[in-house]
Amino acid sequence: MREQFEAGTTVQFTFVSSVQPDAEPRLSLVGSGNTLVHSITATASSVTMYYAMVTMPASADGLYLGEWFVEKTSAGATHPFYKRFVFNVMRTRIR
Repeated sequence: MREQFEAGTTVQFTFVSSVQPDAEPRLSLVGSGNTLVHSITATASSVTMYYAMVTMPASADGLYLGEWFVEKTSAGATHPFYKRFVFNVMRTRIR
C-alpha cells in the first residue's frame, strides 16, 4: 500500500545509505504528465542519513513519483543510485 499525504501539508522524506555518498542526495517529485513538482538537495543528519522537507501540492490531488538520486565513487568508477517510490496526495480536510 502506498503512502498518502494531505494536500498542502509538509512531509519529511528520508534517505539512508550504508556508505557515505559523494554528495548529498537529490529528491525530485514528479506529478501527472511527468511534470516536475519539486526538486531539492537533502540535508545531512549524519554521513549516511539525509532528509528533505517538502510541502505537498495544495490543489493537485493525485498520484506522484518520488525519486532519490545519489552517486558513489568506488575504485575510480562512479556508480549512480536511484530510489523511486509512489505516493498519493489528497485533500481530506476542509480549511
